[in-house]
Amino acid sequence: MAGCRHKPELDGNAIENQIIKEADIRRAFPDLQLLKEILTDVNCADSALLGKKIVLADEYHSKDTTEILLIPFQPNGKNYQSSAYSNINGRYILINPEYILDFTRKYSLNADSSFRPVLELMLLHEVGHFLLRKNGYFDKLNGTGIKLGQQRSDSEPEFMTMVKKIELSADSLAIDMVKRKLTSKTQPCLNIAMSVQLIIPGMQFMISGRRMIDRFGESNIQFLHDPSNDHPNLELRVIFMNYFLNPNDGLKQMIDDYIYERTVAPVHRQEFDPKIFNEQEKD
Repeated sequence: MAGCRHKPELDGNAIENQIIKEADIRRAFPDLQLLKEILTDVNCADSALLGKKIVLADEYHSKDTTEILLIPFQPNGKNYQSSAYSNINGRYILINPEYILDFTRKYSLNADSSFRPVLELMLLHEVGHFLLRKNGYFDKLNGTGIKLGQQRSDSEPEFMTMVKKIELSADSLAIDMVKRKLTSKTQPCLNIAMSVQLIIPGMQFMISGRRMIDRFGESNIQFLHDPSNDHPNLELRVIFMNYFLNPNDGLKQMIDDYIYERTVAPVHRQEFDPKIFNEQEKD
């Protein structure tokens, strides 16, 4: 009949299977009801800015450009882990709940109560990539440990590259969405805003404290390099997020000192680095 509009085909499972096969991963999330509740909160928080909603495969229509497919996954290889990845053109997000749970157990004050808001925060970060129209980067880590960054020579500066700035921008957009909903009268929006607001200071406390304990007795304990070429180290990212959420002079000074130790101080220390001095002598 002329003028009739047909509902787009529900083809999420087929699309998901294709992505899973190509990425060599497997679908995994034991509590789909919890994930759907999380998506209700996340979609409430990002609705005004994104104009799209995140759905699971059983609700996804590939021809409906207002939908983003979420695929919870686990890697097939033991030496390949990532928390999440966004594909803008493909309109899908991959997220690794097991990896995020391991992180939550290690770097939150209470893993049982923090897992949900940490997962929500990471999903909002991925939404930030969609707002930026910039893909995320799939972390490839050797080994199964969660890496905050690696200590290298004190005379090696660490600069903020463009791809790292994209990650920080996605973080700041996630926090902006949270702050916008702190006064919301809609319960799911208020739920996610309050939960994320509460966990970030605790995450910073746990990450910084754990590093200081692990590196007790080492010199220049504040200087930490990034774990990869496309992601800033996690401690710096959480400090930035805490500052965006709770701006104050103390956090600003911490960020300024941290960046100074990453960029300017290492160059000054090169004067006393025997390796660099010997090379200059040869020249």
